[in-house]
Amino acid sequence: MPFPILLLLFGYLGLQLILSGPFLQLLVNIISFRLFKFRWLTPGILLPGLWVWARHFTIFFPGELGTDIVHAKGSFVHFRISFSNLFKGKLIFRGVNVRSFHMDYTNRVESRKKIEYLPKRGRIQFKLEKVSHSSIDIEDKTLTPVFNIQIRDIKVENGVLDAGSPLEILFRSRMGSCRLGREGLLRTGTLKGGDRGYLTLSGITWGELAGLEIIPLPLFKKQVHLTLEFRHIDEHHTDFEGTLLHTGAEEEESESYPFRFGVDWNDFNLPFDLALRKLIMELFLQTKLEGLMARTLQTIAKGIRLFLGKD
Repeated sequence: MPFPILLLLFGYLGLQLILSGPFLQLLVNIISFRLFKFRWLTPGILLPGLWVWARHFTIFFPGELGTDIVHAKGSFVHFRISFSNLFKGKLIFRGVNVRSFHMDYTNRVESRKKIEYLPKRGRIQFKLEKVSHSSIDIEDKTLTPVFNIQIRDIKVENGVLDAGSPLEILFRSRMGSCRLGREGLLRTGTLKGGDRGYLTLSGITWGELAGLEIIPLPLFKKQVHLTLEFRHIDEHHTDFEGTLLHTGAEEEESESYPFRFGVDWNDFNLPFDLALRKLIMELFLQTKLEGLMARTLQTIAKGIRLFLGKD
């Protein structure tokens, strides 16, 4: 065998050894000493296509330095790292398949302090082919009282999760659904072209959804039934139109209000919880309410939007 070919072969085998599952696990755990622990059963990152598949993976952030505590595990994950996008300074995971994933997340750092650490929108993305049989339990200790919510039966097909703008996954999935809190149900989807879609939400209060139960207003105790259609104008802008229905726990009457507004996703380069509250406040401001309810709600919405740092 010619020496150059032999040299290339040994180089390939050496690089594949470095990218093997056991070696990567050891290397990551040494570098991340005390910050987090990483376990997976996998052959590693397979060349030349940068394919990855793993079974029984676990990621644990113990929060020893006062940071958030995260314990995530799953039974199966498969994806491919886009080689061409690496040269553009982007990390794109394609064809992501995840099964039986569960995460316990305890938030101990105020979300506004995390904004500066988020990547720019579009810099790190997960192209989700399919996510099934998954769940997330969230506990936010930065709020008083402590906010808890459970997200169950998560299903996503052909979705895009952007690490810099995670809220967008709700509007960039071919099909998605989950159960929120005690009785909430969220469904979302896009049409074949991907530029139009829908979202429905029912069975949950505004307070339970956005961690606003600490605000002593009857409004945040009411159940919300939301139906909206959206249209992506371009990569950065989306228009929303729909109907907001409020019902009380012991009320037979309901209040129905139409709304219509647009967003610039460049303004939503925020952690998921802040982005969600920002979108809810924008919905409140643009909903055609009447009388005292309108003045009260919009005054509160403006105050919370200011609190979230819009200005």
